[in-house]
Amino acid sequence: MGRWHTASLVLAVAGLLVAGYLTYTHYDRSALVCTVGNCQTVQTSPYAEIAGIPISILGMGMYLAVIGLGLARGLRPAWFAPATMAAFAVVLAGAVYAAYLTYLELAVIKAICQWCVTSALLTLGILVAEGVLLWRVLDAGEREAF
Repeated sequence: MGRWHTASLVLAVAGLLVAGYLTYTHYDRSALVCTVGNCQTVQTSPYAEIAGIPISILGMGMYLAVIGLGLARGLRPAWFAPATMAAFAVVLAGAVYAAYLTYLELAVIKAICQWCVTSALLTLGILVAEGVLLWRVLDAGEREAF
């Protein structure tokens, strides 16, 4: 397992913990600890849910998908390229959505949640790691084509 693969997995596990904490605090507001910003305002905004489902559960799904795809490519080397492409696509969608949520925090809600920002930064880190891995997959594919 290379360092970019390991970085992706470690960041995804950290993201899963943050998203799990946010999911827990969605249902138990008294457990929310916020030392920077106004997490309570963000967590109780109408943007904290989609159809009654906390956004943090979507985040957990993304992080679990990245972890699963990372484990798959580690256990099945033949799956490395497709698993990397899938992981990159999943985390790219997650990063775009995290950017949108950050915009909502700043421009609409006018409050910042330290945990949401942490999740967005972890997602960005995973995107970089998966981007490097995808670049290597594509570069190897070009060399094999000649």
